[in-house]
Amino acid sequence: MPPSRVSCLPLLAAILLLPARTHAQSSPTREVSGSLVSVSVEVDGAPVPLFRAPDGSERWYLEAREGSAYAVTVANRTDERLGVVIAVDGLNVISGERQRWPSWWGRSDPGRMYVLQPWGAATVQGWRTSLDEVRRFTFVDEEISYAARSGKTTSKMGWIEVAVFRERERSGLLGLSRDKRVSPAEESGGRDEADFSGQASSGAPEPATQAAPEGASGPARSNEDDAQARKAPSGEVGSRARSYPGTGWGTETNDRAVLVEFEPERRPAQRITVRYEYAPTLVTLGVLPRPRHATDRLAERERGELGKRGFAPSPLW
Repeated sequence: MPPSRVSCLPLLAAILLLPARTHAQSSPTREVSGSLVSVSVEVDGAPVPLFRAPDGSERWYLEAREGSAYAVTVANRTDERLGVVIAVDGLNVISGERQRWPSWWGRSDPGRMYVLQPWGAATVQGWRTSLDEVRRFTFVDEEISYAARSGKTTSKMGWIEVAVFRERERSGLLGLSRDKRVSPAEESGGRDEADFSGQASSGAPEPATQAAPEGASGPARSNEDDAQARKAPSGEVGSRARSYPGTGWGTETNDRAVLVEFEPERRPAQRITVRYEYAPTLVTLGVLPRPRHATDRLAERERGELGKRGFAPSPLW
């Protein structure tokens, strides 16, 4: 709007327009860095930009592309071993169970986790079905996501959560070296965590559970995402208007992990949350800019505007 027109606006109108500034787009980054770890995401093998939430919160966003596989990389920025719990759509990526975070008044067991060696990094490609294989994370509509098909939907569809745990010091408890291979039958005392050979480390089984997670046949659903995030942009036309992404049960991929001993502290020392949404929803949330000349295809068809170009051109194929 020209400056001259802005200066003529009543004070009340100017005040009412101020909240729109909260939707200004932030500069994207390739990784979210914290004091202990950094987190980045690859889609179809290429790093993607991450956008900070326009409301100033600590949440980050990325664009989901239906049918594309993605992976989450967590890098240890310290000289100590760290345990990392990763939850996608509210489910622990190792056990496939609903992730229940430790609370001050009750549960203290964080569930299964990966272990990062000092200055090491782990690329988590999918839902772990054994110490040898995973099922790739794949963007799909939430109705056919892993959570929905397995009946385990949570309020956090579209969320990627990373919680970092420091290792608890315990006298007399010997840790296992990175190269040490331990079979589930050898586990004893403390917590056993799986350490990726060449990548990350896999989570420890809960005290009374099996060492390796069972492969699930499919997923469930629910939503606690911002009400704004789950609303269709007004005036939007097409099937994407009311479609939201979830993470599917993708192709089977070899991804070797081994068990190591790791005793986490009771509470996470750092947490990072990344939300993924289709582009139209990111535009509605103010994460991505709205196209300047967005066209209403239905209105064009109603007016018959595409038939006013003269002679018939040759087709593109």
